[in-house]
Amino acid sequence: MKMLKTVITLMVMMAASLPLFAEDEETIKVVYQCDFPDVKRVHLMLNTLNNAVKYYQDNFIDYEINIVTLGPCLQYMMKDFEETGFREMPYLTHGGPAENGTTGRFKSLKMTGGDNIKFFACKNTMNKKNVKPQQLLDIVKTTPAGIIKAIELQRQGYSYIKIQ
Repeated sequence: MKMLKTVITLMVMMAASLPLFAEDEETIKVVYQCDFPDVKRVHLMLNTLNNAVKYYQDNFIDYEINIVTLGPCLQYMMKDFEETGFREMPYLTHGGPAENGTTGRFKSLKMTGGDNIKFFACKNTMNKKNVKPQQLLDIVKTTPAGIIKAIELQRQGYSYIKIQ
């Protein structure tokens, strides 16, 4: 009987200590704020995003990355510029490492990251620049205010990144 108590006590102690040895499998959560027009900065942002996605996928780490576009960066989330305050620029479809422009790189990032990557467009900017939801790339969702979306995500534990 004493042996049974000892075995049960040891099993309870081992079970209680399991969380100490378990790896932290918390999802990595990141929000990128894109509010700049400079294509070089956008490519730098895309480089860092691709590097992060590759690292997390190669190391089997759960991740969620949200890209919030507002102000002049909204142009990078558009497929139709007719009657808007933006104009289609050559760098959207040409240039960059793969020569497929920023649009191709954003689409490729979404294909690689799948549901782990989300793009948001600021409705305030859309209203100011007369951009309709159907003029956005199909991978983009809208949010009432880009800055508020970034703040809300930070409050939910997302790390805030902005390329300078």
